[in-house]
Amino acid sequence: MWFQHRPAGTPDVSVGLFETSAGAGSRVLADGGVGYTSDDNALTLDDGTVLLFGVPSLQIRDADGAIVADHINWSGWDPTHSLSYYLVGPPVALGNTVYVGLTTGGGGVHLFRSTDGGYTWLSHAAPTTSPVSYRFNLVANPDGGGLWLHQREFFDIEPSLWESLDEGATWYRIDDGSFPAQTVRIVHDPDHPDTSYALTARGLKLGRPDPQGRIHWQATSMWQAVHGLAFVDRIPPLSRALVIGTDTGVLVSVDEGKSWQPMASGLLAIPHTVTWAHGMLVATSDAGYFTCNAVDCAGAAQPVPAEAERGPVTVTEFYHRDLDHYFMTASAEEAAGIDAGAAGPGWARTGQAFTAWSLLGNPEAGMQLCRFYGSVDPGPNSHFFTLSTGECSQLMDLQARTPATEPRWNFEGYAFAAVPPAADELAPCPEATVPVFRAYNRGFERGEDSNHRYVTDRALLGPLVARGWVDEGVAFCVSEE
Repeated sequence: MWFQHRPAGTPDVSVGLFETSAGAGSRVLADGGVGYTSDDNALTLDDGTVLLFGVPSLQIRDADGAIVADHINWSGWDPTHSLSYYLVGPPVALGNTVYVGLTTGGGGVHLFRSTDGGYTWLSHAAPTTSPVSYRFNLVANPDGGGLWLHQREFFDIEPSLWESLDEGATWYRIDDGSFPAQTVRIVHDPDHPDTSYALTARGLKLGRPDPQGRIHWQATSMWQAVHGLAFVDRIPPLSRALVIGTDTGVLVSVDEGKSWQPMASGLLAIPHTVTWAHGMLVATSDAGYFTCNAVDCAGAAQPVPAEAERGPVTVTEFYHRDLDHYFMTASAEEAAGIDAGAAGPGWARTGQAFTAWSLLGNPEAGMQLCRFYGSVDPGPNSHFFTLSTGECSQLMDLQARTPATEPRWNFEGYAFAAVPPAADELAPCPEATVPVFRAYNRGFERGEDSNHRYVTDRALLGPLVARGWVDEGVAFCVSEE
């Protein structure tokens, strides 16, 4: 199961963990508030120093995440014209030299390099032999002795791959005419120095030198768009695994790319990128940042509404008198099924409801609410909902470690989107939202199935508290409409 650690856009993501996790198009917010960063514009040096590139400013952090230098104008260009500059990513470190580039709307290509950890920079305009005149991607060549460069995937120009062995002063085309179109980036195989992969909008392509030393590219069995590629260490009795992020989740291959299986249990069916870092798999998407131990997250991703269908949803509450349990659902289809007896007799609407958002329906601040269910036997015969990523991950981990013959909470997926509350008792919810309060029946200590109630009218919890329930405060925030 993939464990969610932080939603997209939260300010406390560790750059030290995630700066290599986000491929082209993904975003990781630096905890110093310098804006969105990914491996498109962040680089960790061998001593742990992190360089966060903006246009035109640069921030430097030490290995502990402390800011040691800020607002370095690494380009030397006029910051008032920064909207016409384009960052060339990702930044590349070759030995003690860091390379990064800028282009202008007019087509100029400039390569910058630093030999003192990002504090001072030298630059030169690319010569007329430069292969492109607009945006491109940089990557170290396989042996780390030079630079590779290729055009970004969304420009209508001839696909090609170029190499420089003299700090970008001269470039030579090194593909044989087979370089794949719409390439997002290139990833080198760490176990095979002569093998590289092109991540493209048309699948995963494999590149190897031909007898003349030019790189020949050929198709693999993967034809979906690929946003990230990770090589997972060998895990006995398996051979190594190749893990890719696609438009609909994450896939894994244990036969060197000959076949692929879904590995997206706990993820939404949206574009993801992946990396293998710090002994774990990391997947990033618009839904947040997730980790998986080894390759034990087999399963399909959870479907999401089409983008045009995302938005407000009504969350309807039900009550079962015999069980003394409450339940809520944002699915009109599920609510109609409960009305028709699909969940068994005894469930009835309470008349209480609130407006939340569909999955990914509130891109400004919404998070996905985890939904869990126990079982009829051995229990608990109840549902539980939480917006807390820590609480959700803990229950997922407990599920993985607890046999199905023992009581446990089983992750059913994400229920709907809501807004996390602030640590402010007087104003826990942002403007245009209202708090949803949670009460707990203390089922565990009473020897009963645990159950919670979620309401926007806190007065409704008074009679429950009088019967021994616990008012747990604000669980999340929803639309005031």
